[in-house]
Amino acid sequence: MRLRRKYKLMAASAGILALIVLVITCFINFTLMVCLIVLGLTLLLFMLLFIAVNKLSKMTNWYRNQFIYTKQFVSNAGYRKDTQRNYEIVNLGSNPARFAFFYEDVLGQNWSTGTQGLDKDLEILKYFHSYVKKDGVVLLPIVAFSSLSGYLQFHKSSLPYLAKFTSILDRHQIVTMPRGRAACIWMKFPLCRHWKAWGALIKDVQPDNRLNMSEQMMQPLELNMDALQWMDGWKKEFNIKNFNAPLTLELQEGRKISVKNLQNMIDFCIERGLKPVLILPPMSKYLSRLFTDKIRETYIYSFIREANVRNIPFLDYLDDERFSDPSLYFNSFFLNLRGRKIFTKQVLKDLNILK
Repeated sequence: MRLRRKYKLMAASAGILALIVLVITCFINFTLMVCLIVLGLTLLLFMLLFIAVNKLSKMTNWYRNQFIYTKQFVSNAGYRKDTQRNYEIVNLGSNPARFAFFYEDVLGQNWSTGTQGLDKDLEILKYFHSYVKKDGVVLLPIVAFSSLSGYLQFHKSSLPYLAKFTSILDRHQIVTMPRGRAACIWMKFPLCRHWKAWGALIKDVQPDNRLNMSEQMMQPLELNMDALQWMDGWKKEFNIKNFNAPLTLELQEGRKISVKNLQNMIDFCIERGLKPVLILPPMSKYLSRLFTDKIRETYIYSFIREANVRNIPFLDYLDDERFSDPSLYFNSFFLNLRGRKIFTKQVLKDLNILK
């Protein structure tokens, strides 16, 4: 009897212990399940919040300003069905070209996205050239330091700069471009790649309205200062110690790349029945007078002679008195809207496109 009672007590104890273990296990599993659900909901909420905030960041002026000069490019939808695409004249080029050409009374398009190296000029030409009609004119602007554009290819380009081109070029061009995939991510999720995207949500910048400016906003003293700042900026950008000194070895290598890029564009146009034209846009007298004969020869004219082996037309407006008037600019370098219209009309006349 005592032995049977002992077994019963042991069995009861084991049962109670098993029940306790079961309760604890269920509690732990329930708690873990609750924690996982809470964690999942938190992550989902965070993702939804991030998507919403990221979308808001794309609505800021800071983000929109990055792409303001890519809006003019046509879509690939309905290729060649719209005769508006058979352009008579287009231009490539960096900021001075963006602010130099305004086409009226002619089917033309400005293919400058603002800051734009010769390598990106070539990529844009490759992708959009078929929108120019046969025998159409392709202006290839040579600006102050186009000859050193290749030098910048030795250094990492910023993602906002690259993102402009990921928004308009072919996918193959994008993925083969250095940091092209990263630029795509930046364009889709700026909050992940740039601290300024967060800053713009707190305090946004002003919209870029330079294309709409039709007056000179600077006084003579300010124009002098602005011109000096441009020269100083180029020195820093290209690591130039003395404008009158020979090019460093690195700049010489960069120049070789620039020559090749320009020659490739010229050949590309000629092979496809287009008419390439080299053009040197004007600048105000405040800036042009800082370009000594030595600077012009080293950085501009010797570069043009070296690259223009096909002897295509070259239009030089650098010292054209008709465009030296500072009232045609909004600073010492960039033509304002009124100046662009006047200058472009003269270019079209010189090319016998307009009478």
